[in-house]
Amino acid sequence: MLYDPNQVFSASIRPLLHRRGDITVDAGSPKALASDDDRVDCCLVALEAVSRNRILTDCRRPVFLITDREDGAVLRKAVSMSARGIANTHIMPQDLLVAVDRSMTDPPYYDPRLLRAALQPAPLLGARDAHELADHLTPREDDVLRRIVRGEPTSHMAAAMGVSVSTVRSHVQNVLGKLGVNSRLGAVAFAINYGLETVHDGSPQLSSAPSAP
Repeated sequence: MLYDPNQVFSASIRPLLHRRGDITVDAGSPKALASDDDRVDCCLVALEAVSRNRILTDCRRPVFLITDREDGAVLRKAVSMSARGIANTHIMPQDLLVAVDRSMTDPPYYDPRLLRAALQPAPLLGARDAHELADHLTPREDDVLRRIVRGEPTSHMAAAMGVSVSTVRSHVQNVLGKLGVNSRLGAVAFAINYGLETVHDGSPQLSSAPSAP
């Protein structure tokens, strides 16, 4: 399924798909990405044409994103939405096809240019972008983030949450990946800098954590 209302990439990749026998279905709107169409096994989406990230996370098929942005933040968004891959529009159509195929068999595929940009020191995110990233945390990951901010050791988290230490470590890595930081300290700084009091309705607020004696 292709969603590219501005024909940024679809006009050039559609003939290549048809030539090798693939069937393409054009999504008339972002909501169509969540359809039950059994002909669809992958969605190729122009990221800038989708105003709400939730539309992509609700997609029932693997999503590959195409973007004309070249900053590292857009790759972090792709990670937070669990996209199979992301490429910049500079990529040649035949190379884009190879990237999409690779993302389906050995995900994720990250455009090398975007990956380099993400590894460079980046300016602070805007508050809106930061909260969009945090909104993709699951309730369990939100709980882990609040415990990280409170400085709880891994073993304490495991005991309090009733899970194994390895499970906690997995949750921590998911939190770091979705927030685009590489350490617990980075997660703490992220939460404090952007005033993340709660991510999911009903979750205790970070500000409500008891003070250390």
